[in-house]
Amino acid sequence: MIRNNILIFILVLQFTVNSIGFAQDLPPIKLNYASYAVDDQGRIIGYYGEKNRVEIPYTGSISKWIIYSLIATEDRDFYNHDGVSYKDLGRAILKTLTGSTQGGSTLTMQLARNLFLTQQRTISRKLEEIDLAKGLEAKYSKDEILRLYLNTVYFGHSSWGIWAASQKYFRKTPDKLSITEAATLIGLLQSPGLFDPAKHSERTLARRNEVLYNLVEVGKLSNKEFQKIKKQKLGIKLMENYGRHFLEQVRKEAIAILNPQGIYLNKDQLKITTTLNLDFQKAAEDAVKTQWDNFSTSMKQAQVGLVSVEVGTGKIKALVGGNPESESRGLNRAAQIHRQPGSSFKPFLYGSLLEKGFTLATPTYDTPISVVDSITNQVWSPQNSSEVFTNDTIPMINAIQYSVNAAAAHAIVELTQPDSVVAFAHKLKIESEIPSFPSISLGTGEVTPLEMAASFAVFASQGKYAKPFSIAKIEDRNGRVLYSNSIDTSIVLDSATCYLLTKALETVVDSGTATTVRKYYKGTAAGKTGTTQDYTDAWFVGYNPILSTAVWTGFDNAKKKLGGGFQYGGSAAAPIWARMMSEISRRVPGFNNAEFPKPTSIQEIELCIDSGEPATDNCPNKKVYPVDFLKLKGSCHLHSSEN
Repeated sequence: MIRNNILIFILVLQFTVNSIGFAQDLPPIKLNYASYAVDDQGRIIGYYGEKNRVEIPYTGSISKWIIYSLIATEDRDFYNHDGVSYKDLGRAILKTLTGSTQGGSTLTMQLARNLFLTQQRTISRKLEEIDLAKGLEAKYSKDEILRLYLNTVYFGHSSWGIWAASQKYFRKTPDKLSITEAATLIGLLQSPGLFDPAKHSERTLARRNEVLYNLVEVGKLSNKEFQKIKKQKLGIKLMENYGRHFLEQVRKEAIAILNPQGIYLNKDQLKITTTLNLDFQKAAEDAVKTQWDNFSTSMKQAQVGLVSVEVGTGKIKALVGGNPESESRGLNRAAQIHRQPGSSFKPFLYGSLLEKGFTLATPTYDTPISVVDSITNQVWSPQNSSEVFTNDTIPMINAIQYSVNAAAAHAIVELTQPDSVVAFAHKLKIESEIPSFPSISLGTGEVTPLEMAASFAVFASQGKYAKPFSIAKIEDRNGRVLYSNSIDTSIVLDSATCYLLTKALETVVDSGTATTVRKYYKGTAAGKTGTTQDYTDAWFVGYNPILSTAVWTGFDNAKKKLGGGFQYGGSAAAPIWARMMSEISRRVPGFNNAEFPKPTSIQEIELCIDSGEPATDNCPNKKVYPVDFLKLKGSCHLHSSEN
């Protein structure tokens, strides 16, 4: 009796639907498609839009197993109906009338609901859904309906549409999906939360196998094949979220480029190829996280700014704009903060001296010094970090190695002048304003981590400055190039000066103030620690022949001091750099062992320790140092035969 009643109901329903016709004019389909950013290897790093949805242009760009699995699971009569399955719909409406729910929607009806309606379940809404579905069938081919459907449905984890889902769960495009991967994704559609593989892997696996068996039932898969592949693991490679601050920086830059052209990031489905490398970025963020886990409770609010640029190109390969808890759209501390670099600024002082012909043996003094500011009449009397003076001379290379403040103060007053150091820093593209006062020898001017990373890269690239950039190319959805960036370089320093300074900065890592680096990283490395006098900022800027990275740690409140043993560049910032470099070297062949090229003008000769000049037979204290023979100006003036 019930069966007969259902049959009568279905016949009446079909007659009624056919009598009322269908929508002659469908509402316009309004779908905004997100733009997306990829790293230098083409891997997705993020989306820009209301929903993470990227359009697939045609069904041929989707694995056949997605189509087979979808139809076998959701609508086996898809190619035969006109948008409505009256049998299934009749059962669903009767269930609704009796107070329960049951699906009865075809793929076309689901699409109509997703495009034009809400998820409300009423008879009137169902009739409207039918009307719209028949209109869709009249206007679009079956393949077009499938394409629209797969572009609109939600797969969980902020992934709308099959393209975003394929990238999120398997890190591949939809046309590359295997049969098991396709079945997994189609299985999610029933309830993305219930079958979330990140939380319910066993449940997801069972659901996937249900979809696979559906393929057996419709003849797309043999039972023998099913028995074999149902044992396979899910193989989920959930795309992780890295580069939050970098993505925000790219967003701002892209908007500035595109909006004047009437092109919009949040709806026009652009592909932004960035300079970031996900492996480098992951290494950077993991290193920061490890250091923050080591911090005491009082240090948990400390922040970080880290940025890595590729030597010779300026491509930003990694960027961390805050601690692990910081807001992605907040302050980007890698590029936007200006803080005192402390002793990490000393290479600009000593680099300017080497450029003028001084040598690594040039002596300066580790003795107390006081300097009066001619404008403010304030007295500057720098202290060594140890608060002890040797009251002796010290060769330049050792002054760099052990970061002797008194020696730097004497050097800027007695061997050069502040204006020359400022000019040298500006030549290396430090664009921040640097006061021309002797205290800049200890880094009292304010700079950004990005400036420091790019300038130190000059030392690694034999004097070539490369302007940092984060966007390599922007394309529209058809692959047409809308914007293309090019490497912008210029020679700003001679290669010999770079080599000699690098030799000195290698001693900082090997046996100076940054020996903590060698606890984690054994490869080629040069760099400089920086600690401000009041312990508010801790830096390490380091490089190898491939990558230059600046790390700053401190608080957003510039007056708050670091502590707990992490107030120094060597203890707060250098371990982050070293852990990052160690992880990168594990992933990149040859990264560890790249060597700094030696210019042809570099020779190893004996220098007099007392004068820093080429030694004579009369010099009582001499040692072999690398020198630029093109800049040598005679022999030791203290111990010449004429004296």
